[in-house]
Amino acid sequence: MAPGGIAMFRGRKIGSGDHCSILIFLLLLSVLFTAGPPAFAGGPVHGARAAGMGTAFVGLSDDPSAILFNPAGLTQLKGTQLYGGVTAVHPSTTYSNTSGASESTKSQTFFPPHLYFTTDSAGSNLVLGLGLYSPFGIGGRKWDETGLTRYQSVESSIATLSLNPTIAWRVSDSISLAAGIDYLRAAMKMKRMLDQSLFGAGDAISEVEADGDGWGYNLGAMFRAGDRLKIGAAYRSAVKVEYRGDMTIEKIAPALQPPFSGPSYKTAIETQNRFPEIWSLGAAYRFSPKLVVAADAELVRWSSFKTMALHIDQQVPPVLVDSSASLDWKDSWQFKIGAEYAASDTLALRAGYAYINTPVPDQSLEPGNPDADQHNISVGIGYTAAPYRVDGFYSVSLYRDRSPQNGMLRGTYENIAHYLGVSVGRAF
Repeated sequence: MAPGGIAMFRGRKIGSGDHCSILIFLLLLSVLFTAGPPAFAGGPVHGARAAGMGTAFVGLSDDPSAILFNPAGLTQLKGTQLYGGVTAVHPSTTYSNTSGASESTKSQTFFPPHLYFTTDSAGSNLVLGLGLYSPFGIGGRKWDETGLTRYQSVESSIATLSLNPTIAWRVSDSISLAAGIDYLRAAMKMKRMLDQSLFGAGDAISEVEADGDGWGYNLGAMFRAGDRLKIGAAYRSAVKVEYRGDMTIEKIAPALQPPFSGPSYKTAIETQNRFPEIWSLGAAYRFSPKLVVAADAELVRWSSFKTMALHIDQQVPPVLVDSSASLDWKDSWQFKIGAEYAASDTLALRAGYAYINTPVPDQSLEPGNPDADQHNISVGIGYTAAPYRVDGFYSVSLYRDRSPQNGMLRGTYENIAHYLGVSVGRAF
């Protein structure tokens, strides 16, 4: 930086007035990108038996994880049951720019848990349930702080946890209904670098960490047509989560420090997400005492992610003020099919497939969340020795390559995710 705060930019001198306008531009970009949604998480993390069947479980729903998939299925359960476990989720993304350079995300493994409790002690036609699970998973992406993506995203992560008390009612031998309340807790973290090369300084660091909660509800219905066919339907309401947390900017260049009273800045922030409502329809057909096949169609209303507004508690007008980022996510359809084969009285084999189309449009695709259409392939195994059962599964998500043309970061994203999970159950 030249004496008196004068720098050269595109062949002309930049004075203090230009410093302010460029600072406004850089910081507004920081707010808009940092306020974007964290990496989409989810996948087969709600129970190993259902996951082994490609999560095609709405029409079957005959173990305690029905609390999530279709709570009306709880009326099939006898006595008191406990079912829980954990899934290891290992995602990976590689970005290649138009010049041929490439970068991969750092290795991360996430462990979303699930735990379900059910009992029919309330009455012969009633079953009570309580679920604790991660409805939208735990996950994200972490890139190198000096890599190709650093000015768009260095880290983007989300964690969700839901507490879901439920009651199911057997209306008749063929019809069951259910309802529940959802309490959702969510946390997010987003980090990116800010280019300060115009001011003769290294990158600054912009980071947002926030958490919040919200309430919703869920409904379920199941119809049994004889001993072979079951049809299930479920609905989960949208949940608006009000986030509160902090935004920090560190290593601010000397020429840009006056508005912030120093090299670092911290303020409380508020924002919100409206997690989507979900409509599910499924059927399960028992071809024989040993073989059952299930299929689901699910609509996830991600169009609730239209915009994301960021309120800054300690604003620095006109440099850093409240802002809003356009997301314009789309609704996502998911189609699933799965099967379970009883190889013996104690051993069950499972397999499944799911197709999920991405809700993220080209215009808001970025390295913090380079989502794409995906094919999920699952296999699973179950062992039962009354009163215990153990279920395990492996699933791989194969994503289509994505090459957005949105002016943020040109290039191609390649994604893959691996899931390995176990659930243990006990009947009392």
